[in-house]
Amino acid sequence: MSPENSEFWDKARQARDKLTDQLLNHPGVSLIDIGYEVNEKGQKISNHIVLRVHIRQASIRETLKLPAEIEGVPVRVVIADYKLE
Repeated sequence: MSPENSEFWDKARQARDKLTDQLLNHPGVSLIDIGYEVNEKGQKISNHIVLRVHIRQASIRETLKLPAEIEGVPVRVVIADYKLE
């Protein structure tokens, strides 16, 4: 399924909402979004659209037990602790 396809975006939003319901109240999770695949430092590494779970510390990844994909959309982790400036 192509990212240009509206069905893809519907599935991606549903999958994001599922992850949000499960994880956003976790103190180690700072953001859940849909975007390009990036490495753990947030640098774009491909044109693939994925679900991104932004976590504050690398050690949190093990406790989250994230699936490889939801609704056919890959799940990836970005390590970033966002703060207001």
